[in-house]
Amino acid sequence: MNLKKQAVIHKSLGDGVIVAQDDKYITVEFASKTSKFMYPNPDTFGKFLKLADSELHAAIIREAEEEKAAAELARAQEKERKRKAEEEARSAEQARRAAEIESKKITKSNKSTKPEQAKTVRIPGKPMTFYVFQGDTFDIESRGGFIWAPQHNQSGGKVFHWDNMLLVREGDIVLHGCNGYVVAVSIAVSGCYDCDRPEERTFEDSWNNDGRRVDLKYTTFLNPIKTSDFYYDILEYCKVKYSPFDKDGNGNMGYLYELNRELARIFLRAAVRSNPYLSDVDYVGKLLAEESK
Repeated sequence: MNLKKQAVIHKSLGDGVIVAQDDKYITVEFASKTSKFMYPNPDTFGKFLKLADSELHAAIIREAEEEKAAAELARAQEKERKRKAEEEARSAEQARRAAEIESKKITKSNKSTKPEQAKTVRIPGKPMTFYVFQGDTFDIESRGGFIWAPQHNQSGGKVFHWDNMLLVREGDIVLHGCNGYVVAVSIAVSGCYDCDRPEERTFEDSWNNDGRRVDLKYTTFLNPIKTSDFYYDILEYCKVKYSPFDKDGNGNMGYLYELNRELARIFLRAAVRSNPYLSDVDYVGKLLAEESK
C-alpha cells in the first residue's frame, strides 16, 4: 500500500508526513527530526504511528492482523508437517526393525526364555554402556552429577542391580531412564567408590546409609525419547538375564543395568535426531561411529 504524503501522528514526536517508502521502511518527516520505521510491520501502526486518515489507518491495522494470522497459521502448519514427518519416520523405523527381526526368525520362545547372563567382558579401549532407572531421583542426581545405590538390602543381602555399580569405570557411558523415556546421557568421570547416602537423598528411608557412588557428567535431552518406540529393538537386544527391559519391552524393576552396546547406539541415534546438539558431545559421536558387530 502506497503511503507517501500521508499525514501521521507519533506519540512523542507529534505530527509528521511520510516522505519516502520502500520494501522495508517508511520515512517520516517530523518537525524535530526525520525517522525511519519498518513497514510492513504490525507494530509500526499498532504502537508507534497513527494515520490522520482514520479509515486508511483501520485498513492497515486489518491488513497487519491478517498477515500476522497467516504467518501464525503457516508456522502451525509447518510444525504439524514436521510432527507427521517424525511420526512417519518412527513408524518406518519400527516396521524396518520388525521385518528384520522376522527375517531372523525370532520366535515366541526366545522372547520369553532368556539365557543366563554372559560374563561381562570389557572391550579394551572402549567404554561399557549402562542404563539406570531413576524416576523421582533423576532431578536430584542429575543436578548433583552422580548415581548412588546402597551396598545391600534391609536384610543385609546383595542386590545385583546395585552391585552393578562396581562395574562402572571412568569413561563409561550411562543412559538415564525416567517414566518410560530416555531423558539424558552421561559419561562417568570417576569409577565406583564407597560413599554414604548423599545429603540430596536423605529424604528417603535411611535404613541403609552405606552405599556406592559414581560421579557423572550429565547431558539432558530437551526432547526425551520414548522407549516403547523401540519395542522390537528391545526384544532383540535384551534377551539375556538381568537385561534392563523384559520380554514385553517394559523396564525391569531395579536401578543400574548393563546395556547392550547396539541398543545404546539405537537409543542415541534417535536422541541425536530429536536433539541435534548431542552430535557435538564427543563420547556420543565416538560410540555412534563404532561399527556394529
